[in-house]
Amino acid sequence: MKNRIIILLAAVIIIPMFFISCEEELDTPPIATINPDMVLEISDIYQIYADSGEYTFTEDYMLYATVTMDDYEGNIYKEAYIQDTTGGINLYKLSYAETTKAGDYIRLNLNGVSIVDYSGKMELVFADILDISQNLVIQHSDNPIDPVPVTIEEIETGDYDCQLVEVQGLQFAASDTNKTYATFGGTSATNRNAEDCNGKEILIRTSDYADFAGDSIPSGNGSLVAIVTKYQYSGGDIVWQLLIRSIDEVEMEGERCN
Repeated sequence: MKNRIIILLAAVIIIPMFFISCEEELDTPPIATINPDMVLEISDIYQIYADSGEYTFTEDYMLYATVTMDDYEGNIYKEAYIQDTTGGINLYKLSYAETTKAGDYIRLNLNGVSIVDYSGKMELVFADILDISQNLVIQHSDNPIDPVPVTIEEIETGDYDCQLVEVQGLQFAASDTNKTYATFGGTSATNRNAEDCNGKEILIRTSDYADFAGDSIPSGNGSLVAIVTKYQYSGGDIVWQLLIRSIDEVEMEGERCN
């Protein structure tokens, strides 16, 4: 009986010591911190290109921005457009489609990402990133940026490149109103002409893979929400273009202007 009591007392003493020992051996996970000196804005990306030309990041620089256009509607593929308070830029050659949605606020690790000027359009190219989820983290969702109301003249200043805008008082050229946005089932993209009531023109560029490629072009006047892009020819001439995100953002049912 005495021996049994001694064994029980020993167990009572040893078991708590075992748990204390286990607790002392646990490692504390490192706290992830981001050096504020390694956080960039989109305007910094443009400045780096202006200073150095094409450039590939080799350190963990971070960029925070809001997605303004995704590729769910098919007008772009394995791409996205993002925007912060300093500007907008294109994310190109993402490792897979439908990576993120418009309205997502994201953090990008730019290590391994290249800055490229593609015929006047500034891009962050992820061609060497095999898994975009390692470089892109969604901070929160459903926080879209409102489009800025602009005129075609304001677009031509270059102040809204790769940004989300709304153009009012717009209509498609009469010669295009009997057509579709693009060639449904095609393998390229199509340009259609739009104009305001002052005769200023701008291109509406639509991929043949867009969900609305086969939709008929409206014949009325109104507004549309789109991303501004440009194409610069080797001689320096610039053509401004609008990329429609969704057919629901094209509202042209008013009376046409002459």
